[in-house]
Amino acid sequence: MAVPSTLRAQALLDFELPSAPQRADELPAGLPGLSLWRIHAPAGRFLLVCAEAALAVAFEATLFDLLAESRFPAPRPRRARGGALIAKLDLGRGHAAAACYPLTAGESVEPSRASTPQLLEVGRLLARLHQIGEAHPASVVAPMRGADMAERFASCPEAEQLVPALREDLPSLPLGAAHGRLGPEQALFIGDRCAAVLPSGEAHSGALALDLARAACAWAVGSDELLPAIRAVLSGYQALRRLSPEDRKAFHRALRYAAAREGAYRLMAGRRDALEPLRAIEALGADEIRAATG
Repeated sequence: MAVPSTLRAQALLDFELPSAPQRADELPAGLPGLSLWRIHAPAGRFLLVCAEAALAVAFEATLFDLLAESRFPAPRPRRARGGALIAKLDLGRGHAAAACYPLTAGESVEPSRASTPQLLEVGRLLARLHQIGEAHPASVVAPMRGADMAERFASCPEAEQLVPALREDLPSLPLGAAHGRLGPEQALFIGDRCAAVLPSGEAHSGALALDLARAACAWAVGSDELLPAIRAVLSGYQALRRLSPEDRKAFHRALRYAAAREGAYRLMAGRRDALEPLRAIEALGADEIRAATG
């Protein structure tokens, strides 16, 4: 269940924006309890993130504040009244939180139209985000694990095929500040240059190889050439941050998990193509993925 839309006005007022903006477009948000809006106001365009997991919202806001401070192409969170990076929202049954990010120039790119330089740029920027994130002082678990998502599914043929991959027991891998999902909705491009990396609402402390797998999957599944897209994202990433032997060994399993998670989002949204990401990744096979990691 998403955060009630009635809290949007409360959040906007706390960020000193009109409670009734010129335009408010609700964006797809995979996680229950997470809502994303693109806000158009006289002061500009903004991304409003509202979630029941207040700690996760704060973690993401502090991560993006750190990224902006490091001259990474990411929006610095707008300060709420009182100077905080987040606004606390009263749900009645507990506290939620919101964060607000100004949107800069640039346009999103469909995976089927993404060029190799753009995919290389995605990988490179994710690697740099992971490097900068090493200085993040906090540690917050993922808002929802794959196993938690599996428990929410009603019995159906699609769920039965997704659940084993969602419950994949990945080995211990290097941890750090993870973006959550650097997919097509989270990257704004001007030509081949990524002008802005946007928050996903899912930032957390987790396995960095899994964060890379989620980005590669998000871009590759909608691409006309699945394996070359994965290779491009991986190549861009490893130009700055090499995967460890443990990361490379586990990457195929991480990619299967990422594909199952993409499918879970589609299933929860009522889409009929929930198995498409997992089937596409499984069609490649472990050897091809292992070769792509170098």
